Amino acid sequence: MKTRIHAIAGGIGFLMILTFWTSTVFSELFGSYETIANVKAMILRGMIILIPAMIIVGGSGMALGGKRTDILASTKKKRMPIIAANGLLILLPMAFILADKAASGAFDTWFYGLQAIELLAGGTNLTLMGLNIRDGLRMTGKIGKNNKAKLISRELINNGSMVLHFAKPKGFQHDAGQWTRLTLINPCHTDREGTARSLTIASAPHDTDLTFATRLSTSAFKQALAELPIGAEVKVSDPQGIMTLPKTIDRPVVFLAGGIGITPFLAMSRHATRHTPNQKISLFYSSRTAKDAVFLDELARMDKTNSNFKLVATISDETMTDWQGETGRIDAEMLNHHLDDIHAPIYYLVGSPAMVMSMRTLLEKQGVAEQDIHTEEFSGY
Repeated sequence: MKTRIHAIAGGIGFLMILTFWTSTVFSELFGSYETIANVKAMILRGMIILIPAMIIVGGSGMALGGKRTDILASTKKKRMPIIAANGLLILLPMAFILADKAASGAFDTWFYGLQAIELLAGGTNLTLMGLNIRDGLRMTGKIGKNNKAKLISRELINNGSMVLHFAKPKGFQHDAGQWTRLTLINPCHTDREGTARSLTIASAPHDTDLTFATRLSTSAFKQALAELPIGAEVKVSDPQGIMTLPKTIDRPVVFLAGGIGITPFLAMSRHATRHTPNQKISLFYSSRTAKDAVFLDELARMDKTNSNFKLVATISDETMTDWQGETGRIDAEMLNHHLDDIHAPIYYLVGSPAMVMSMRTLLEKQGVAEQDIHTEEFSGY
């Protein structure tokens, strides 16, 4: 819902500023003084709609972005203060001043000087908002190349989770930890949430197929995915996201995962085990029960075969008597017990929004630098 509100408010704001800007240019070039005065009055009245729209788009954008550190979200958030400052300090005052001067017929040098400033500020905001709209669409995977992938196999694992294997499209290349937008073609079930979702690629780049893991649910998308015939094709966008391994191995890496949020870390762990075995990785994997922990057997094998990979699996249901790992939620005591220096690693957090916020707060209270914390939220659908 926040995404839709953000998109609608952003679209309204962009179209209104575009209307104000183009009507100003055309009235100045081809209209009479009376036309210019009418346009200025129209712009002033339009502020009643534009100002709330921009407040909504700013507030919803910060709520959606939160403390995300990926490049698209970070760039969008950097543009927002410029857009806001332009609006509050230049465009809003100019709307009142120019409307007043036009109404009194004062089309003097001051008027046209201020008009030039308003057009420059308006053009700047249109450019920045257009770039934010483009990046927002990129973040959802709705723009860019769509490749077709054929379903090879599907299996149900653990407690209501599903793994799907698709033939990798020709030329498809991704970095371990990235995600793609998967779109169903003529699905057997539909609802107003649409036929596409963003899914992390669980397979490593060197794997021959594309693997996705997801929780089953009653949503039309999940139901259609569960019933997708073997051999059926789906569309997958170009890979997105910078939740990937660091370029160098001079610092240890810590993964903090909850539930199905393990998928990017599975891909990164597979990649590191094969290509950068000297990369020190500690994976803390929290689940409610052992049955909720997907890919646990494979991760346990990595722990045994790769001396630089350490798995710390924990379950929050402490009533289970046959569990040999940690119990309870990931906390400062658990991290300090298993890590030599809690401040040394680069941290990656993936899970529900509540889990990611909790882990980020925990790390910040321990004095971990903000730039060393990378996050991605799995809200579920």
